[in-house]
Amino acid sequence: MNEYENIVTLTDMDGAEVDFEILDIVPYEGGDYAVLLPVDDDSDTVDAVILEILHAEEENEEDMLQGVEDPAVLDAVFGLFVERNKDEFNFEQ
Repeated sequence: MNEYENIVTLTDMDGAEVDFEILDIVPYEGGDYAVLLPVDDDSDTVDAVILEILHAEEENEEDMLQGVEDPAVLDAVFGLFVERNKDEFNFEQ
């Protein structure tokens, strides 16, 4: 049985496919943001990835994920994520 749920495969800028687990979808200022964690990262500290969800306008289209450039938005979304999941994850201060 796969230990991960909610896995998405994204293509990085070099064209390599990378699997991420969706930890949460955080609503913020009228948008939705996916907080992702790389599945195959063996490092001691793993950084979460936050991407904005661009919802499809047509029913037959798929939602898209887009990087977030604004550090204030990243900080706000991550803060909301931590608050929503403080009992689920062990966050380093």
